[in-house]
Amino acid sequence: MQFVAAFNALGYTINNQRQDWSAEKPDGVCISLWTKETDWKAMVMDSRIHAGAVELWGHKSGNTKRRKHARRALDEFDGWVDVVKVDGNPGEGYGNAAPWNPAERKGFRWRVTFLDDVSGHLKLEAQAG
Repeated sequence: MQFVAAFNALGYTINNQRQDWSAEKPDGVCISLWTKETDWKAMVMDSRIHAGAVELWGHKSGNTKRRKHARRALDEFDGWVDVVKVDGNPGEGYGNAAPWNPAERKGFRWRVTFLDDVSGHLKLEAQAG
């Protein structure tokens, strides 16, 4: 599935498919997770551990939006977010994207459990919700 179509399937609109890593709507926030930057055994993505150096991505507009969206998720939704899982190589391009469907994943949903509002480092954990 295409990146934009995966967000659309969850009811979100991506404004710039080349730069946006997240999206919001009145009742939620959606964040993309790179398959290669996620520990699937532990069901955790911690950008301090799994992502490349912040110097490579911290200045990008996608990080600015994602920081804002993650903050909103923490403030308004107790950290709960929708997720689009993205295959491919971070910084190079995606191969496939898929909306995360909790019903197909034993009820597991993603939750922001850490956010550094300055750098944009964040941690998401899949939890039974």
